Amino acid sequence: MKMRPTLTMVVITLMAGGATAQEPIDIGSRLELFVDDALIESFGGEARLQLHRPERREIVFRTDAPWEGNASAFCSVFQDGPLYRMYYRGLHYRHSGEPAQALDDHPWYLCYAESDDGITWRRPELGIFDFRGSTANNIVLTPEFLAEIGGDPAHTATWLDTNPACPPDERIKITIIGSKPKGMYVLASGDGVHFRLLSTTPSQTEGAFDSQNLMFWDPVRTEYCEYHRGFKDGVRAIMTASSPDILSFPPPQWLEYEDSPDEHLYTNQIQPYYRAPHIFMGFPMRYTDRNWSQPVLELPMLDERLARATAGRRYGTAVTDALFMTSRDGLRFKRWPEAFIRPGPRERESWVYGDNFIFWQMVQTRSHLEDAPDEISLYATEGYWEGTDTAFRRYTIRIDGFVSLSAPAAGGEVVTKPLVFDGGNLALNFATSGAGSVQVEIQEADGAPIEGYTLADCPEIYGDDLRFVVRWNDVGGDVRELAGRPVRLRFVLRDADLYSFQFVPWEPEPEYPDMTQFGALPGKNPDREPFIAVQDDFEGVPAGTSPTEEDLDPTEAPAGASGWVVREQTPDRVQVLNDDPPGSGNPGANRYVKLERRDESHQAGGALWLALSPQDIADCTDGVVEVSARIFVPSTSAERVDIDAVDAGVGTFSRRAFNVRFLPDGTVTYYSGDSHVVEELSITPDAWQEVQIRADLAAGTFDLTVEGKTATGLPFGEEGVNRIQTISFAPNRNNCIYYVDDVTARVEP
Repeated sequence: MKMRPTLTMVVITLMAGGATAQEPIDIGSRLELFVDDALIESFGGEARLQLHRPERREIVFRTDAPWEGNASAFCSVFQDGPLYRMYYRGLHYRHSGEPAQALDDHPWYLCYAESDDGITWRRPELGIFDFRGSTANNIVLTPEFLAEIGGDPAHTATWLDTNPACPPDERIKITIIGSKPKGMYVLASGDGVHFRLLSTTPSQTEGAFDSQNLMFWDPVRTEYCEYHRGFKDGVRAIMTASSPDILSFPPPQWLEYEDSPDEHLYTNQIQPYYRAPHIFMGFPMRYTDRNWSQPVLELPMLDERLARATAGRRYGTAVTDALFMTSRDGLRFKRWPEAFIRPGPRERESWVYGDNFIFWQMVQTRSHLEDAPDEISLYATEGYWEGTDTAFRRYTIRIDGFVSLSAPAAGGEVVTKPLVFDGGNLALNFATSGAGSVQVEIQEADGAPIEGYTLADCPEIYGDDLRFVVRWNDVGGDVRELAGRPVRLRFVLRDADLYSFQFVPWEPEPEYPDMTQFGALPGKNPDREPFIAVQDDFEGVPAGTSPTEEDLDPTEAPAGASGWVVREQTPDRVQVLNDDPPGSGNPGANRYVKLERRDESHQAGGALWLALSPQDIADCTDGVVEVSARIFVPSTSAERVDIDAVDAGVGTFSRRAFNVRFLPDGTVTYYSGDSHVVEELSITPDAWQEVQIRADLAAGTFDLTVEGKTATGLPFGEEGVNRIQTISFAPNRNNCIYYVDDVTARVEP
């Protein structure tokens, strides 16, 4: 016999050989849910844990058979292979309003229903027990059958015993209350309808037992657990014990809670979560007596409420709703104070004492949406104590979707405690808006980002997925090299919910179609040496001495292509010329590009763009890009001309790296939120000038050299830009002319 350890014993055990503040938590490859903060070290921004409520679906069953009634509850539901099984009590209360008088009193029974999908239920005619002269019913237990122990078939819990050592003819069990002597007893069955008593001695004797009292096999701790009701200082509370022997439990202990007030918990519905059995989930029904008041008199079905109150005031003034709680040791629980299921807006069969009783256990069912993953179905009572039947309503919630790590659009983040995992990929269950995102960084135990797994390496993840494998830019989804060593996870969210994560077995990277033709980038090549993205003196292009329509422009590349891209509305805004000096009309030996904007919008003026190839863009990420050119700025121009580099496509001036501006009076400026003069630099108008720009994309700064003089550490136009897609040469204002020659762009990955 084994007794569940006390909290003090748990703490001592953890300090002696488990996870402490200094030691990593070994999560192995198990699924971890954000139902508590057990793995969380810190919150940042507006991140929080958010309780989610299930969605109301259809009423799937009504207990309207003559042997059932309006007090049918204490239900259990589980899946047994392809079959869904439901067990519930057949009980009727006539001490209500006039509608309840239509059904006669009868003994208390345990009844059975089944389903092929968890949505449509049927009563099989079992032919086991007689009801008023017929065995055409679905009754599986009667008081007479349990007379030896004084058993109560109305207070039961039915479950599938998953203990590997359980005999096949005992695989489905019932926990039941008996009075000879008082305590919890166990029945067993092989087929789920014909049960036998395993012992006439109770398994547990300490407690009130006046509710649905549970037992189940705990596969993680390899023992049986039982949870039942007692009264602690006059408050309905929950007790527990554990044992390897289902027929003999030690004295129970009271559950303890994190920062939860004393509340009447009528039932407990505790169970190992079927996808992560190291986490216990409970769905207790909370009992609240609001006493007589004006709001009580405004609740639905006042006549029924007053009729019930004649048998006891609280039958008219008490209301019940459902809560959610979780535990990792089976003894200390985090209980959310907000209702998991509220009584709701219905104008009948609601706000009744006994409603919102969640059935014990949950099942996985097909989604109510076509082409969507399975969801979890829960069931709860409605219309308890009214009329002649109870309604069983189905509720659904996404898989793992009870609580999420959540952040609004303003963003937030969480860093975990040090963890040790086993696996090769990290999978997330998450949902975002169309503009939201999730990013993941893996850190050393001391919080230092691990190279290749930093936040900057993780593209923004968005969508709605139960098992999304995180992939970083260079390493892909492979985390095998980190398995077995202490790490932290940093989750950064914007308008997103993260429900669970799991380290799963490694799978090779998926084969995606070639998306570079659609503007997507390949992965960065970690072995690439420094390279020249472009080097052009325009000598290979036919040239003239005047801006006429007959002159040949540089070839314009199609959208999405790399190389030179010309943007102009009329042929003579971008010209390759050879007059010397520029603008003289006198032929010379050198070819160069003339860019002009007249008295017109910038969409109509000439601009020359260098578009890097997708691979070059990927490989310049966090590297160094050096741009050099000879430029000629006429003193007659009305305004400035630019060299601009952006992490965006041709024609888009957003996500600026550097933006350098040259004025016809010789002033040199750069843009970073505003225009800033570079005091130590100047150009000579009406003359060719050598310009070099060295951009450090990891640092977000650039050095600018003009005619041999250098200004260093100038900031980028925007923060967070760590790559360049396009570089442009263009007049910035109307009535400007700009000459450009000998352009080179060199990249150090």
